[in-house]
Amino acid sequence: MHLIDINKTLYRKRLNIVIFISIFCLTVLSISFGAILIELFGYTLPDIDPTTGEKPSNFRFNFVGVILALLTCISILQQFKNHPYCFEIHYVMRLKQIHNIIYRRLNNIKKSTQAFESNEDINAFIVLNYYYTSLKQVYLLDNNTLTLSSLEKDMQALQQRMTALDIKVNTDQFERAMLIDYR
Repeated sequence: MHLIDINKTLYRKRLNIVIFISIFCLTVLSISFGAILIELFGYTLPDIDPTTGEKPSNFRFNFVGVILALLTCISILQQFKNHPYCFEIHYVMRLKQIHNIIYRRLNNIKKSTQAFESNEDINAFIVLNYYYTSLKQVYLLDNNTLTLSSLEKDMQALQQRMTALDIKVNTDQFERAMLIDYR
């Protein structure tokens, strides 16, 4: 996946709108599905439970309503993920998925860069360079400036290591298939 420049203002605006609409739809659908389920199945319950002497709860119908609303919202979001309006949001989401995969294999990738022997083992440097560069992009888009300084240190250390070994890589060389080697 190639890195592209994203307009931070546009990304944040669209993300906030999608989040607001999702929360609104989840709320309305949860209440609606819960009310429909209570109307369909709740009337068969007696007014007072003979064993406890209390009024029966409709919690299970409301809970199922929330689950149905959640599944509906996820389905709708899946349908719209390739819409041009959601391009930036989907791009960042895919980047975060790749970050998660790389993070789980990060120790093996770092070990490979330390045990570098020949240009055949250059994939670890490509992956690590991509990871740091794309992570910085996501941090800046999400206003995560707390960990940015430690990321900058890691990026500088990687650049120094690549300079010392006379390795030149860029983020366009990254392919997801490279991650198979670092399980």
